[in-house]
Amino acid sequence: MSTPGRACCARCARIKQRCDGESPCSRCKRLGHVCKPRSPEKESTLSLRSPARRPRASRSRSGCLPCKTRKKKCDENRPRCSDCRRLNLPCEWPAMAMNVEVHSPDMNDTPSPISIATVSADSIPIDDSDGGPPALSPITPSDDEEFIATLFPHSLPRKNSMNLPLSRSPISANPHLRTEEDRSLFNHYIHVVSRALSRSQDVDRNPFLVTLLPLATISDTVTSVILSLSGCHWKRVYPTIWGCALTRQGKALTQVNKLLGCSDRQSIFEACATVLLLCLTELFDGTSRVWKWHLKAASAILKSPAFQNLISSDEWTFCISLFHYLDSMSTISRCKAPLLQSNDSITDLTTSLRRSRVPELDRNGSSDAIYGISPALFDYLGMVNLLANHRSRRIDELSEIGFQAAATHLKARIDEWRADYNCGYSAELESDTYHATTAFEWAIRLRLHQIVEGYDALHEFVERCVVTILESVQKIPYASRVEGCLLFPLVIAGSSSISVERRMIVKERLMVMENTLGFSHIHHARQLLETVWKGGNDASDLNWAAVRYSQFPGVVFI
Repeated sequence: MSTPGRACCARCARIKQRCDGESPCSRCKRLGHVCKPRSPEKESTLSLRSPARRPRASRSRSGCLPCKTRKKKCDENRPRCSDCRRLNLPCEWPAMAMNVEVHSPDMNDTPSPISIATVSADSIPIDDSDGGPPALSPITPSDDEEFIATLFPHSLPRKNSMNLPLSRSPISANPHLRTEEDRSLFNHYIHVVSRALSRSQDVDRNPFLVTLLPLATISDTVTSVILSLSGCHWKRVYPTIWGCALTRQGKALTQVNKLLGCSDRQSIFEACATVLLLCLTELFDGTSRVWKWHLKAASAILKSPAFQNLISSDEWTFCISLFHYLDSMSTISRCKAPLLQSNDSITDLTTSLRRSRVPELDRNGSSDAIYGISPALFDYLGMVNLLANHRSRRIDELSEIGFQAAATHLKARIDEWRADYNCGYSAELESDTYHATTAFEWAIRLRLHQIVEGYDALHEFVERCVVTILESVQKIPYASRVEGCLLFPLVIAGSSSISVERRMIVKERLMVMENTLGFSHIHHARQLLETVWKGGNDASDLNWAAVRYSQFPGVVFI
């Protein structure tokens, strides 16, 4: 146990761990604990206890409040534990804490607003205010500069883009971050949210960083909407931050109206990017329907003459790619034609589906980070949901023939796309992307089958689709960059799954995605599936629930 000739310290004895017998011992020194010798009285008391009694698991009773709230083990480093430092949370301590000597190895390395040797009950700040989030610890620019230098080790070539340099740390260079809450939200966006949004392995081509961060340094509007999106992601772990983010969201809404009155390149790009990020924020909330208005506003901006000045620039590619992605995915909820579509006549379904409206996106780095898979699949998804809008218009034999012809044509075009995809596939293509593409493709096929043939979960083709989707999903590791592409396939396959085993596969993956991606709409999608499953295993009950799910107006599975 301990070194011969020296007693085991009190803390190592209490947790029954090996002690080196030094003063202080290596364990207490490393964790910043006070190393005290074990008192003889306690040793005799412990020896009198019944040996048959099962020892209780050691728990931290003097940890910080955020770690206790999150039910995580706290290393009790003061004034800020390592978990709070890593997550940039306010490290608050219980008011009844006794005077504790601090041995924090990080205090000399990282600047801190509190430079003290001891922490007492009288010196711990307590927030007595009724509203507003507690103050967060400041962000040190050195940490952020190191992260950006690692992320972007070389200059990025940009084609016909606006001159928006970012030579310093994004946090220190942004004059629109006025409070510590603003800085914490912005830091959270840089390190966590932007990576959750990007679905490309090439992190130094992430448009949510490369395109938006330079714009945020000169735009209070874009900064505000970034903080709002960051707060939407963070509020599950740190709910009190949502007040600050909501204030910033309202500010962005007010400022974007002023930008729409300008026609210069920078203003129109600011307005379009802001509206699209507002739409993302509402979609990721999972309960809001305001995203429909933001999407229509973005459509009007993209079609305006002022926006045409940005054509072929990186900014234009980012806005048009993000809008096309949101537009196609939102047709699942709206069951209407994509907003980029000129009309919703059924003749559009039997014409060419070549992507003439959004050229050169398949090979662009921005589209790779936004879609994660082939952008052409999103065109087919929009067309399939446009076909769903025509189900109620089959009033006679002629309209039925037209409906079936359009469905057959769509299926043939998807088959043609798959043949071209297989011809262009090589071993160099990342396997995660291939499996995500396969899952998404078969989810579209299953959606088309449901629209044409109905919601029969026992159908042979439905079984084939569900098996293919779940097999592809299970081949993709957790926290993969393309994991965000799996929500739509999982919900489609889950709503058609009858066996408990398959439902558990879907549920378990969605629960993991709630933590790896972090947005609330995944939780609401899982709740929606569980509502479908509670309808019973009877085929008629399941089909009725599936119809309700497919036309559910408040959730978009992006």
